[in-house]
Amino acid sequence: MSEPTSLRAGDTASWTRTLPDYPASAGWTLRYRLLWSTGQTEFAASADGDDYAVSLTAATTAAWADGAATLFSWVEQGADSSYQRVTIGQQPLQILPNLATAASFDGRSSAEKALADARAALQQYAANGQAHVAEYDIGGRRMTFRAAADLLRLIGQLERDVINERAALALLNGGAPPGRVYTRH
Repeated sequence: MSEPTSLRAGDTASWTRTLPDYPASAGWTLRYRLLWSTGQTEFAASADGDDYAVSLTAATTAAWADGAATLFSWVEQGADSSYQRVTIGQQPLQILPNLATAASFDGRSSAEKALADARAALQQYAANGQAHVAEYDIGGRRMTFRAAADLLRLIGQLERDVINERAALALLNGGAPPGRVYTRH
């Protein structure tokens, strides 16, 4: 198993990493640095034969801020003039909120929030009886529409985005995309 792509703050996490060119048994140490907009933290893997084992406790991850982060990894060996460091890689890591301590939570994706905002803007547009230019703040962006048709096109695009997100999530979770039926012959 390799590094996760998402991790919930307050949860334990563990994985094993195999690096044939830098085995732990040869004195290499695998280290990680997690960087996000509000801070950073570092941790090291433990040697497990030639492999590396990472084990993060709930107490370690509890204070991690939710949001997009980057997980940077490297191996190092030696000290002073014999010190060697080799970057292994970096990858995005989504830190999910700690729902055990959250005061509130909106689990909608940004596409789902934008769709709800666009539908609310259309409702307001229709309620006001506007037949000309309308300006709205949708999902933190100021948008101008000349007619309801412009807003309807945006809603259609956002609906497709939400459907695609849900289909991708269903596939990731081992299921079939919504609205599709698969049969065996």
